[in-house]
This record gives sequence, structure tokens and C-alpha cells, in this order.
Amino acid sequence: MIFEIDKSQNQIQRTARDFVRGEFKKDVINELVEHGIYPEKIWKKAAELGFIGIHFPEKYSGQGLGAFENVLVAEELCRGDSSVGACLARAGHGAELLMRFGTDAQKEAWLPKVAEAEVLSCSALTEPGLGNDIARSQTSATQEGDDWIINGTKTHVINAGPRAGFYVVLCRTDPGTSATAQGLSTILVESDREGIQVADIGKKLGCRLMPISEVRLHQVRVPIDHLVGRENRGLEQVLACLNESRILSAAQSVGMAQGAFDRSFAYVKQREQFGRKIIDFQVTRQKVADMATKIEAARLLTYQAAWSFDAKKGKSDDRLSAMAKLYAGRSAVEVCDEAIQLLGGYGYIQEYEVERYFRDAKMAEIFDGTRTTPKTLHYRGLDAKRRAVIGRGEAQGSSFSVDNCRGPALNKI
Repeated sequence: MIFEIDKSQNQIQRTARDFVRGEFKKDVINELVEHGIYPEKIWKKAAELGFIGIHFPEKYSGQGLGAFENVLVAEELCRGDSSVGACLARAGHGAELLMRFGTDAQKEAWLPKVAEAEVLSCSALTEPGLGNDIARSQTSATQEGDDWIINGTKTHVINAGPRAGFYVVLCRTDPGTSATAQGLSTILVESDREGIQVADIGKKLGCRLMPISEVRLHQVRVPIDHLVGRENRGLEQVLACLNESRILSAAQSVGMAQGAFDRSFAYVKQREQFGRKIIDFQVTRQKVADMATKIEAARLLTYQAAWSFDAKKGKSDDRLSAMAKLYAGRSAVEVCDEAIQLLGGYGYIQEYEVERYFRDAKMAEIFDGTRTTPKTLHYRGLDAKRRAVIGRGEAQGSSFSVDNCRGPALNKI
């Protein structure tokens, strides 16, 4: 499959790149990183240019564009700076649930505020001790008159804190389905509701500018019409949005890998050792070639996943988004690690930035599921494809061959 960025997409990419050059000042970012300050001014400037919520409908202050354009912007932002870029790319985290399943009133109330950088959005899914196993969520939502009464604790909630406008909380609305995938619903909870307590999860390896917190809900009361989507179908709705989120994670990883590559490549072209530029050594050129190859492969896989998502109107298969997230995430960590090696001792020093790209890339790899999660989804997709081919073969009276079930990415295996 061949991807050719059209003129409008190219303009979006260039605008994002120009924005990074103009707004991502090294001294300013170093100050933010040093003190763990959210990049508020840059966030609001990005919103003015339409980068936040670029895929929201125009009537909700978005640009009416797709996942592909969102990927192009996220890649450039994370290339410019891994920490600030991650904050901006995830400023609308969780808003997809509202966009796809929310009522008109919910969308009108909150999507414009996210797109215009008035608030950050949050999805509160996992709980202490659960990790990726959100089907066993125990946070409860009980109907009392015209309200939901919510009790429970959510952890690793991105964007939680003073700038958060709302949380989309995964709750168990059918108490008879404890510890099963059934009986879960998503409910919109405004951040200023009485009974909400936010506690920072502590110091992180990477993405230190991004607020990630534990959210405790005690007798939190919200109107019954704050249900997002259908009652007891919450898990299904969350999983439907994860493909797009994983594609975004892949784009962040590609951008971080490219940013680390840019810095290390510039370094080896000017740094001298033993009377020669480092780039003149064959081993250095081989490393650079390997890094560039991984980045381009990850980029193309991410673009394919985004293109497929848009072409199928949000119904892309789990396998493709999982492949993009898995490969891009792992490749970014490897490329950033190699970038540190190319800089030698300087790679370990904050001033040269690549150490931060390495730490942030590890965080991006973990977003939306550790490596085992996308691998499992990838396998399920392959197995389903294999079974489908076997079925076609039996129907046609032909014998099954492994070659028949290989996709484009597996033709050389």
C-alpha cells in the first residue's frame, strides 16, 4: 500500500513543524522540565492553531479532520520535544468516548472547551491492582432517584488535576455482574463535583510534564443523563476507542524516535574522534542506517493504521492498530537508546536532550497497554485471518497453505 500525503495534509504537517520551531524554545522547555510545570502557554497556542481536537467535528471547534491528520500533528509535536509534545498530543485524551458515544448535549458542553484549551479531558478506566484488566472494574455507580452515586478509585488517569474539565469514568452499573466484562457503563463526571479527590501518583521515569494521578470518588453524585452511550455497554465502548488511541501512541513514538535521531545525527556529523568525524566511521553509518530504517518502518505502519481507521470510518481492525503501537513503541525505545550511545557520555547529560527522549519513549510504549497487550491482539487478528482462509479453502475444496493467510507485512516470513 502506498501513502501519498496530499497538499492539505502536507500543509498541516508544515504548519505543525513551523509551530514547533517557533514555540518550542529550548530554555523555556528546560525550565518547564526542571520544575515539572505543565506547558500551558504552548498548549493554548496549539489550540489557537487548531492542533488540539483537530479530529473533532467543526461544530465542536475542531477541524473536522481524521486520525491521519491527528497522527501527522502528534508526530511533529513529539519530534520537536518529547515531553511537551506528549502533553499536547494527549490534551484530548478520553474525549473520543464523548465524540463517538456522547449525547449532543454532552458534546456541546465539553468538546469545544477541549479543542479551545479551556480544559483537559480524562478517561478514568483502570484501578489499583487491575492494570489492563479493566473488565474487572469495581468502581460502582448506583441509581438513586434522578442521579448516579459513584464510589471507587481510578489510577493512572492522564490529565487529572486542576486543568481537567471532566472524567469519563468506567463504572459497574449492574452489581450482579461483579468481576465480569458485563454490567459496565461509562459516565461523565465533572471535575468539580463534590467527593472527588485527586492524588498525584508520584515521580515518573518519563513524561514528567504530563499530569497522571489517582482519582478517588466518594459518594459523587451526577445526573442520570450523564451516562455516556448505552447502559451496561461501557467496556464495549471503551474498547472501540482504543484503536484510535493506540494509533496516536504509535505516532507519538515515531515522533520521539525521529527527534532523538535528529539530535544524534547532527552530533555525529560535527563531533570528531581520532582525527575524524564520528559519522565517517563505518560502524556509525551502520547504526544511523539501522535507526533510520526502524523509524521509517514504524512511520509507514502507523500511517497505514491511521489511513485504515479513516477509510473504514473508525472501524479498523484491532490487529493493525496493535501492530503499529507495538512496533513503533519498541522501535522508539531502541532508537533513543542508540542515540544515547552515539553521543557517548554526553548522551547521559540532560542538556543534550536524548536521555529525556529515551525516558519519554518508554512511557509512550506503555500507553494504552504494555507490549503483551498489542501482541495478544495481533495474534488474535492473525488467528482469525487464518481461520477465515481455512474456511474459504474448505468451501472451495482446496487445501490450506500457510502462505494463503499471510498479509502484506508477513510475505517475507
